Amino acid sequence: MTEVVAGVTAAPVAKAGGVSPAKVFWATWLGWMLDGFDAAIYGYILVAALSELLPASGIEASRANIGIYGGLLFSIFMLGWACSMVWGWAADRYGRVRMMCWTVLVYSVFTALCGLSTGIVTFAVFRFLAGFGIGGEWAAGTPLLHESVPETTRVRLAGWLHTATPTGLFLAAFVTLVGGNLLGWRGMFFLGILPALLTVYLRINIPEPARTRPTEATRSSFAELFARGQAQTTWAAALLMACIIFGLWSSNFWAPTVIITKLTAAGSTPAHAQQMGAIAGLITNVGTLAGCLLMPWVTGALGSRRWTAVLFFLGSLVSVVASYEVAIAHLDSLTLFLILLPILGFFTNGVFGLFTIWLPEMFPSALRGAGSGFAFSLGRVLGAAGPTLIGALAAATGSYPLAISLLSLIYVVGLPFIALAPETANRPLAK
Repeated sequence: MTEVVAGVTAAPVAKAGGVSPAKVFWATWLGWMLDGFDAAIYGYILVAALSELLPASGIEASRANIGIYGGLLFSIFMLGWACSMVWGWAADRYGRVRMMCWTVLVYSVFTALCGLSTGIVTFAVFRFLAGFGIGGEWAAGTPLLHESVPETTRVRLAGWLHTATPTGLFLAAFVTLVGGNLLGWRGMFFLGILPALLTVYLRINIPEPARTRPTEATRSSFAELFARGQAQTTWAAALLMACIIFGLWSSNFWAPTVIITKLTAAGSTPAHAQQMGAIAGLITNVGTLAGCLLMPWVTGALGSRRWTAVLFFLGSLVSVVASYEVAIAHLDSLTLFLILLPILGFFTNGVFGLFTIWLPEMFPSALRGAGSGFAFSLGRVLGAAGPTLIGALAAATGSYPLAISLLSLIYVVGLPFIALAPETANRPLAK
């Protein structure tokens, strides 16, 4: 079977590490897809959950308070994600598969426990711990894929790995649309326990990559990420991740909330508003899926990881402003907003398809989990400010679209960091 990967004709696919590339891809893809599902549930049931939990905690469930606490809880979840950098180091030291199993188990259990919350404090704790688990899955799973498949198919499979996220978001939107009113917000969180079943499959069917099984001779210290010759790459990667995470969680994940809030204010029933929010999520993820599927070919056509990043950063800025400030704030057109959502998803979420390819390429094997995990996690620490700022700005200005559009300038801030990151196009994975 001959394949074209980023403009290079590939050799026949062979098994790597005693397991087929397809099996490794689908195992890691499924873990990341279920991450996306668990993470997306919150956006669809935010209003319903806080409408119950805020009064239970002695806080009025006003529109302003839902915006403020909703943003704060987004940030708490992302801070849990940020604290997950330890998973990447553990994956380098103790094995990719073992740590991936633990991350899946942690995020499954604590997502389900969110459905048992009795107040805003317990809800925040469970969201933090769910984020801690979700953040580690990528740091273990992405290096596992890169190191387990042939070089000739690595770029294509790594680029396609992020299709798991929009698929998970599709699934969350579909479940909300079909059964959200029946299950209620608590029932939606209870579904989060299902990914735990993946851990059994992983332990039985997926071995550690043979060339990266940790030994005393190959283990590196976390400090080596900041040694001469590596520090610039580490910091550039982390700051790039901060920009795209800040941008994503400050833009298209707010689309359901914007629509639900707008329709509710116009007199729609809560059930209809929630259904329209779910539809908005589905439409957005059509664009995200397209961006991820096309990413290996986009990077191949441009011949550069850096220029691909520039394209997606600028596209993200333009699509955010067009969707929120133009379509909603100035034209007051939900129809135009819905039309623009696939473009928004293509750029703001599709850009992660580039980093599933690029980020593991920036680090040698002994530091790949730690480096990828640190970059993604520190990016979440810095990016965690986005949702809180959105909630606060929306409460202060009375406008979600204006707040979201202002914060989209983060993509301009990120442009210089692209130049500091190493160009790895058309180079084999570092060993």
